[in-house]
Amino acid sequence: MQVNGPWFTEPETQRTVIFRGINLSGGTKLPVGVPSHEPNGFWFDYDRKVSFVGRPFPLDEADMHMQRLVDHGFTLLRFMVTWEAIEHEGPGIYDEDYLDYVIEILKKCKEYGLKVYLNPHQDTWSRHCGGSGHPGWTHTLAGLNPQRFTATNAAIVHNVHPEPEKFPKMIWNTNYQKLAAATLFTLFFAGKTYAPKCIVNGVHVQDYMQSHYIRAFTELARRVQVNDLQGHVVIGYDTMNEPGQGYIGWPDITGRPAEDVDFKKGLTPTPFEGMMLGTGIATEVDNWVFTWRGPKRDGRVLVDPQGVQAWLSTEELKTADQSFGWQRADDWKPGCIWANHGLWDPYARTVMRPDYFVTTESYAHYWLNFIKDYSDSLLEVHPDAILFVQPPIMEQAPSMPPSLKKMALTPHWYDGLTLVKKKWCSYNVDYINLKRGKYGTGPLRFVRALRLGEKAIRQCFVDQIETLKMEGLETLGSFPFIIGEIGIPYDMEPVKQKSTVTGWFSWMFVWLFGRFMKRSNRKSSNGGATNSSWSSRRSVMLKNKDNDTYYPMGSPEAPQNKAMDASIHAAECNLVSYTLWNYVPDNHPRWGDLWNGEDLSIWQGRDNAAAIAFKEDVTDDSDTSSETLLPETATDGKLSAMATSSSSSFVGANAGGVNVRDIISLHRPHAHKIGGVPLSVEYVSPTHKQRASFVFSYRSSAKVEGPTEIYVPMVHFPLPDSPMDPSQVQISGGRWKAQTHNENYWTLLWWCDDDEADQELQLLGQNIQ
Repeated sequence: MQVNGPWFTEPETQRTVIFRGINLSGGTKLPVGVPSHEPNGFWFDYDRKVSFVGRPFPLDEADMHMQRLVDHGFTLLRFMVTWEAIEHEGPGIYDEDYLDYVIEILKKCKEYGLKVYLNPHQDTWSRHCGGSGHPGWTHTLAGLNPQRFTATNAAIVHNVHPEPEKFPKMIWNTNYQKLAAATLFTLFFAGKTYAPKCIVNGVHVQDYMQSHYIRAFTELARRVQVNDLQGHVVIGYDTMNEPGQGYIGWPDITGRPAEDVDFKKGLTPTPFEGMMLGTGIATEVDNWVFTWRGPKRDGRVLVDPQGVQAWLSTEELKTADQSFGWQRADDWKPGCIWANHGLWDPYARTVMRPDYFVTTESYAHYWLNFIKDYSDSLLEVHPDAILFVQPPIMEQAPSMPPSLKKMALTPHWYDGLTLVKKKWCSYNVDYINLKRGKYGTGPLRFVRALRLGEKAIRQCFVDQIETLKMEGLETLGSFPFIIGEIGIPYDMEPVKQKSTVTGWFSWMFVWLFGRFMKRSNRKSSNGGATNSSWSSRRSVMLKNKDNDTYYPMGSPEAPQNKAMDASIHAAECNLVSYTLWNYVPDNHPRWGDLWNGEDLSIWQGRDNAAAIAFKEDVTDDSDTSSETLLPETATDGKLSAMATSSSSSFVGANAGGVNVRDIISLHRPHAHKIGGVPLSVEYVSPTHKQRASFVFSYRSSAKVEGPTEIYVPMVHFPLPDSPMDPSQVQISGGRWKAQTHNENYWTLLWWCDDDEADQELQLLGQNIQ
């Protein structure tokens, strides 16, 4: 695959390529038999003996899954590989079986014509501090003990949460700011600056971890090269998924930046508070809730570890060092690394250097140094690879070294409000431009960034992706742009089949009356004569939703359909490639993607859905991550049985051939290979009254060989020669032909001989019957 200015191009024909891709997969984050909601198998023997062979699916199921992805029109896989999966047993010890498995999966991709870029995946550093990605031994190397993260609030971990079914929505993301992940990211990117005493086997821990990380993925690249998968299948490598900044650049460890609009939820200690908690000291910390305008402080909470420390004791550290063959420098003492470097005094409980993490160099400086070493190593093995540059979360990409000639900017974008609230709201916020300062400062900036109504929300999504795209052109230069992750939660609050206006006023009345009663309760003393039963009566009112009928997931009015359509529409309007998050073939009706309560998989097999028919009560105030409703109906009755343990089904049972969450807007035409330069895409998703339509325009070029190729799903667009309600094709010039593949899709081939002429195609399909 070539890079030609802002476009990917096919080397043989010079056709422009716009990828419609999928992340494969969230299931790769976890080893076999250890879903995030189960404590069994978590942190045993430093988690050295886990296996990722068969994640995301067993090799003998690969043909079924590959064909399914092709039938959905996907042409690119963002294939996830974690450092832990390769090197979990210990530094320099690779899982040969897993590496062989990955190569065999990539060979299957070749058979089905799928391109791949490999993604070194992580979230908040590792599974052991509530995310995914990096080996357990890295915590031990840093002197941390994951078994004590919960008591010290060093991380919130689903595996050891006392009520895993009530794990709060998206709270895993707050681990980036907690002691364990923040310490490890700081050591990984800038340890030599901020923790110079941390030397092991004569090498600084920063160099030690980075070199092992880079060598592990270079080894994978070498095997890709040996098996002749370079270019034909693997077109490039991601840098690191959603890298954290740790404490780097933190202005004052006793507080937070004044204009901080980053995600915060639940207990959120400052760096200093996190360090005290990690040393076993009872500490008050801020509690945060998520509101329409983002995070809001909601009081202080005392957290008491009762003397438990997140750090390994002297004896534990000695045992770990013997196990892994580590010899630490004499001045690397057991206990808090940051106290050992003079930031604070754990005995006096005072801060000596509040601005310790402020230096002349920014986080971007350290990140770029890592990217240079990483890319140099990979390009030695795969010189023609594209480097897919992923900047830190929601941050602007810095300028890249001029030596990198083949790059693509691949930031992530989600509709954050829907992702956190798991509800399609009548309002939204222009978050990216809010974060960039477009709306000024102070409380009114949230009002300025507010968008009301579906039309304004859809345009807001378009504007945010345009901002990211323009930033890339300004900092990286003229390189392709691809959204590495974009998607929706499927466990969204259902919408009742009733008048939208009536429903809106009814629920507004309930909400306003509830606010009035709560205020009255606060003003009364000793219970007074107020209506103290309001909470119970409101609960009954909410539960009466069970008696209503909801729009099924497969209807145009379903919130999942609206959210997905708005997200993909934003990418199409900006003419950018994207890889949806994500495809998990063993997605579970109760536990979703089997990781931290997330439920974003585009697929849930009927066999999985039928195995556990259940419904949780859904209330507007609920904040748990396990509210997945059966998509067809909202049935009565609770979880009937878990006859088969979730871990036994987790290892990769056949997901069934029917997708019970088959939303309408996912099936849409896509111009994949274009005989010139794309100009516009306009897709209208079908409803009961409105037909599906697709309008595509481009500027043709005589230098390009071959036709424009457009994937067309049969589900909304029957073949043009179909005897029943055929699709209608109109073109401004040239000729076209329908190429049939199977009962799921066909390809529209369009030839235009004119040079530098604007061409337009209109495709009219069916409405929803």
